[in-house]
Amino acid sequence: GLASTYFIFFSGTRIPPLILMTQMYGGIDSFALLALPMFVLTGELLNRLNLTQKLINVARALVGWIKGGLAHVNIVTSMFFAGISGSVLADAASIGPIMIPAMIRERYPAAFSAAVTGSSAVIGAIIPPSIPLIIVGGSMQISISGLFAAGIIPGLLVGFFLMITAFLYSFFKGYGEIHRFEGVVPVARETFGALPVLVIPFLILYGILGGVMTPTEAGAIAALYSIILGIIYGTINGNFSLSEFFNALLGTAKVTGSSLIIVGMAIVFGQILIFHQFPQDLLELVLSLTENRVLLFLIIVLFFLFVGTFMDAVANMIILGPLLMPIALEGLGMHPIQYGVFLMVGLLLGVITPPLGIVLFIVAPIAKTSIEKTAIAVIPFLIAELIVLALIAFVPAVTLYLPRLAGIVG
Repeated sequence: GLASTYFIFFSGTRIPPLILMTQMYGGIDSFALLALPMFVLTGELLNRLNLTQKLINVARALVGWIKGGLAHVNIVTSMFFAGISGSVLADAASIGPIMIPAMIRERYPAAFSAAVTGSSAVIGAIIPPSIPLIIVGGSMQISISGLFAAGIIPGLLVGFFLMITAFLYSFFKGYGEIHRFEGVVPVARETFGALPVLVIPFLILYGILGGVMTPTEAGAIAALYSIILGIIYGTINGNFSLSEFFNALLGTAKVTGSSLIIVGMAIVFGQILIFHQFPQDLLELVLSLTENRVLLFLIIVLFFLFVGTFMDAVANMIILGPLLMPIALEGLGMHPIQYGVFLMVGLLLGVITPPLGIVLFIVAPIAKTSIEKTAIAVIPFLIAELIVLALIAFVPAVTLYLPRLAGIVG
């Protein structure tokens, strides 16, 4: 907001000052962005029902017997939780206090436990429903349905590569205790127990990809389902009261309000940059340096990691999205949906990039270890996620296969 005001009043531009308000309001006056409070409310309600343990039990039955068991449980739980919260910070804050102490008790180093939790939390914003994807789509006029479909395979790939990294570390360094596979019956039992929660992401994705619902309508149905679930669990277990419901509404208002203020101001700043033709000038500058796709990718990724460590990811997506779009579309030959996922994943990696990644400051205190040790431990996982980012950039099918299959992209 201050940057936009400075540009309007002191840069000699002829943009009317009133544009600060009209552009801000116009930027958030979007039916697509109406999905944001719906999915935030869904996550708030389910978090307050304390259902995280049910997801952990399913993950433990599925992958807890593999070498590095609890690390895999941590990652798979994040993949489950991604379909509920849609937020990196919510994922880390909900799973961390349960999984990090459990990993430490089973002889995993504290820094490693924190690194696994922090790096896997990124999945929370990739696998739909994703709050950042809603903001990217709503602010850049990219199909949110297409972005949701495009985020599924990259999210699964991030989980897969993180599990490979955790397995290799556990195998060669002897981390963790060995558990045996209990059989199909425990898997089925735990899955059935968590079915009311696990059905939510499938309900959302089926509705959107099947063309039955828009993302906003899917968010409303998910929120209504969560309220009904809260009433049922509250009646049975007594862990959800009317005051908890109002607290969930208050939490939703805080998250949505702060996010939309950032979105509105960032859109204004982005429009000013476009007015001054910064995207075109940046495209000419970068292409004058190199037209090699690999070098262009490295330049963009280094820029993502740099700004992502100290600037808000949502603001980055809205400001840098239009700015870097010409480079991605013309220099790297990306599709707009492919670029939307690439932009989001690249900037979100900044939240775990040493030394200032915000998620590191959440997970390190839970593990009772230093930021420095956690930052070192997270590097192999960051490299694994950068490999997925490269696949997103250079293999269009990673993001476009499912949108094309669903008929969203021609």
